[in-house]
Amino acid sequence: MSSSVEHVSIKLKKRIFFSFALLLCIPMFQAFFPFIKEKPLDGIDSAGPFPKITKSTWLNERFQKNFMLAFEQNIGFHNSLVRLHNQINFSIFKTSDAGDVVVGKNGYVFLKPYIEAFTGADFVGKEHIAINVQKIKCVQTELKKRGVDFFVVLAPGKGSFDSEYIPDNFKKEAKPDSTNYKVYKKMFDAFEVNNLDLHSYFLSIKHSETYPLYSTTGVHWTDYGCLLASKKIIHYIEELRKISLPKIKVRSIEMNSYTGNACNDYDAATLMNIFTTIPQPKVAIAKLQYESDSATMKPRFLCISDSYFAGIIKTRIPANVFSDYHYWLYYDAIFPESYVKEKKVSGLDIKKEIEKQDVVCMLATEASLAQFPYGFIDDAYERYAPKDNNYYELKKKEFRLFVATFFVNVENDKIWKAQLVKSAKEKGVPESVEFFNNALWLYTNNQKRINK
Repeated sequence: MSSSVEHVSIKLKKRIFFSFALLLCIPMFQAFFPFIKEKPLDGIDSAGPFPKITKSTWLNERFQKNFMLAFEQNIGFHNSLVRLHNQINFSIFKTSDAGDVVVGKNGYVFLKPYIEAFTGADFVGKEHIAINVQKIKCVQTELKKRGVDFFVVLAPGKGSFDSEYIPDNFKKEAKPDSTNYKVYKKMFDAFEVNNLDLHSYFLSIKHSETYPLYSTTGVHWTDYGCLLASKKIIHYIEELRKISLPKIKVRSIEMNSYTGNACNDYDAATLMNIFTTIPQPKVAIAKLQYESDSATMKPRFLCISDSYFAGIIKTRIPANVFSDYHYWLYYDAIFPESYVKEKKVSGLDIKKEIEKQDVVCMLATEASLAQFPYGFIDDAYERYAPKDNNYYELKKKEFRLFVATFFVNVENDKIWKAQLVKSAKEKGVPESVEFFNNALWLYTNNQKRINK
């Protein structure tokens, strides 16, 4: 009897062992012979190939590190396991480990750059902003001489618009008077730069508007928010050029959980990579028509912007209001052409393209003001600014700031600093000289690129 029980026990243990071993092999089998199709993770690059081994990569351990990284990314059910991990964090702890996603109060979802813009954590400094604004003013003046009107749109941001739903721990060190938006706005007014402040406008109508201007799960303005922003931009152009553009009329409003701007209304939540869909209030979809008369004009329009202008394009308003329009995303990709085939600004004669326009606009939400003006103004300034004393004095300020920023960045990067210190010892020069020479090289090469 005892022998029979022991035999059954051994068989059971073997079955458990082999079942467990088989379970462990399933992810490996899925990796090399996928039998279940997994949904890709949003906002994350697809897994790369396994690295090739060479003598040098083996000895410096680069192969081992890259192999482990590729193995982790390519293991079977990787995407589903990531989603399971994120789902547990969200459903139980109301948090997110996914990139820059922040789960706020009452189900509101944010991205960190929008919170940092609201708190001032991404503040670039008054001197940096002052240089940009003086360049912008010069470009505005020179373009006006050529019959081109220029202005800047300060768009709202999810961080400031829904600030009451930001987790309290992000607000502890907030500097409300030292944000890029507030300093840019103050300096635009001081230097008489044409600017349309949609940031303050949206806040002023937040509690009076019938329809949502932001969704709970997105960081871009809603379809209806795009409509209101477009009307303001059109009116500003009419005042600037003393002309009349086609009038936008709302034929009807429909309420839906997803709109033509679905990516805008759920873009932050999409990056969470979870299994479930987060409930959100319905948003408004406006059906539009346009009215014109004999006095109506359709100017040629160029907007250099962050992703906020993409929502306006999807409303089809620019296509109906302007005779020709272009959108340069971060002064890089050109739309609407890139919707069909990618087209880059780098292949254009910038001066020629600018002077084709009647109106040039730059648009930035508060989260992208740290990158504003995206390199466009540097290029335009070099092409249009008179090479007088004002030009050279501003370039001196710019160079001094560039060097100071370079030194700070080196001090904050231990690996970079160690490389420069080693280089200084090999050359027999003081560390500060090596730092300065590297800063000078970077600045000079950047100026060469701009002046091409």
